[in-house]
Amino acid sequence: MTKLMKASLRTLAAVLCMGAGAYPFVYLFGYARMGLLQTKSDALLSNGWWRLAFQAHIVSGGIALSIGWSQFMKSWRTRHPGVHRAVGKVYLLTVCLSGTAAICIAPQTTTGWIAGLGFGSLGLVWLYTSIMAYRSVRQGNLRRHRQLMIYSYSACFAAVTLRLWLPLLLGVFRLDFDLAYPLVAWLCWIPNLIVAHTIASRA
Repeated sequence: MTKLMKASLRTLAAVLCMGAGAYPFVYLFGYARMGLLQTKSDALLSNGWWRLAFQAHIVSGGIALSIGWSQFMKSWRTRHPGVHRAVGKVYLLTVCLSGTAAICIAPQTTTGWIAGLGFGSLGLVWLYTSIMAYRSVRQGNLRRHRQLMIYSYSACFAAVTLRLWLPLLLGVFRLDFDLAYPLVAWLCWIPNLIVAHTIASRA
């Protein structure tokens, strides 16, 4: 792969991450019934705890997605190790908030328990790989830290791949939403982990 192609892919990934990371703020500043909220019941939307967990999940997850990609730029890490560590701590904090909130709201996922199990499992994987990555760097195992962060961000990147898979399943394959959404709850992150495994094995 040429340097130009690699740079183009990195740029595309960064744009997708920052775009998907900024989108949740639409919900925060204008809590209207839009997007997937249109599928939620009035009782659920009026539940203060659910709303708090939902907002914590999308906002902190958006921040993690927006800043996490920069941690994989080797030249940036080498030149600014202090900034790298600071950004990493913010990433870990937002992952803990978003992942925990995701697990809390997973039982109320649209279309039922299969989709809820998919998103809840994603939350657990995201939390586990992120916390273990932090533990590894604290122990001085930098290679293991890098590998686990690849897995962590691949789980975080599910916010992007979900938005790619869902229109594909609905628009191209013409699946009903009640079938497409449970599928996307797993498709948005399992293929990501497979790609992450290939990349991490070479890290």
